[in-house]
Formats: sequence, C-alpha cells, structure tokens
Amino acid sequence: MSKIASLHAQETTIEVEYPDIDGFVVSLVYLNRDDLTKIRNRSLTYKFNKRTRQREEEVDNDKFLEEYTKRAIKGWQGLYVKYLPQLLPIDMSNANPEEEISYNETEALELIKNSTVFDQFITDCMQDYEKFTIESKEQEIKNSKSSSPTT
Repeated sequence: MSKIASLHAQETTIEVEYPDIDGFVVSLVYLNRDDLTKIRNRSLTYKFNKRTRQREEEVDNDKFLEEYTKRAIKGWQGLYVKYLPQLLPIDMSNANPEEEISYNETEALELIKNSTVFDQFITDCMQDYEKFTIESKEQEIKNSKSSSPTT
C-alpha cells in the first residue's frame, strides 16, 4: 500500500458557517474524485442517436444534483425563513420569519437547485480540501485531550 493511500481520510465531515448569515452552519462531507465519479455514473442515462446509430450517454442533471446533495450535505442548523431572501427569491407575505427550517434531504435539494449562491458556497467548500484536513487535525487534538486521564 502506498504512503498516500494509508494517510487518505475515509470520510471527513466539517461544519462550515455560511457567510453573511450568523448561526447558519452547514455540515459537509468531503467528496473525492472517486465519489464524484460514482455519483456521475449513477446519474447517466443512455439514448440512441438515430443520426449516428450509436448509443450515447448523457448526465441527468437532476439526478446528479440529488445524489450530490445527499452525499455532500449531512445537515445544517440555524437556517430561518428570514434568511431565505439572502439565498433565493422568496414570497415572505405568508411566512413566519422566525420559523427555523430544519435540515432534510428535500430542503437541501430545494436550496441547491434554486439558490446559485448556496450551490456556489457548497462547491467552494468542496474545493477547499484543506478545511477538511485541518478540521480533522483539530478534532483529533481535541479528542486526545478529552480522553487523556487527568492526574
């Protein structure tokens, strides 16, 4: 086994505060290239091209987003209706601004599909792999301190 393979983290989860919305924290899992390839492959559809008489593959974007959201976003806290206008166009006329929007896969998918700024935030976090490494180190240090016996 290679040195890099032995050091590779299996699944790293971090909590990232969304900028401009105090208290809105999103829990993310780092997706490596292999994970993204698997998601892409599960999202493929095949169509027959009459002109070329060949079967062609095409990515079903809705299915890809559904799989990606399900794997990448593990939860959130602190998202209230009053913050939604910062993420996407909202009709606030019949809404309670103080109502918290609890995380579930349906709400996460809705936010990813309809909020380009939230989608970009998730993408930027995924590309900043150092966050996942640093978080892992800090968590290990915290865990080792809390589990060491005091004398």
